[in-house]
Amino acid sequence: MSPPTPPLVLDHREGTVSGPAGTIRLEPKVSEVLTVLARYSGHVVSRSDLMASVWPNVVVSDATLSRCIYQLREALRAAAVGGRDKSYEVIETLPRRGYRLLVEVDQAPTEMRISGEKLLIELRRRHVLVGGLIAFAFVLTVIVVSLIQ
Repeated sequence: MSPPTPPLVLDHREGTVSGPAGTIRLEPKVSEVLTVLARYSGHVVSRSDLMASVWPNVVVSDATLSRCIYQLREALRAAAVGGRDKSYEVIETLPRRGYRLLVEVDQAPTEMRISGEKLLIELRRRHVLVGGLIAFAFVLTVIVVSLIQ
């Protein structure tokens, strides 16, 4: 039985992953790869699906994705255990099939974290909040105008 996964927090806006051993900055595409894997946590995500999701309408080599997976593994290991435990692994490679995130994913509206055996993902996006406020203001204005008339 493997030890529990140390708590990790991914901040999409800052492009960092933080854990008991520190905070690691992720390259934007590495962060996107983690987001796609987390969306399908526990399931195999093919290399072609990852490439289509992270690099839409761009031709990239297999080496580019392999490099992102390597960097992601190193960053998660460094944030979780300081890079000391080389057996720490939360991304499984399935030859000729793809990759699988080995932790369960829970989605929370304000933060993303791996806690114990769970990964919670930062979903809050500023443009969604602003759009909602604009729509609310519009509906409120229509109601007030109709009451005045």
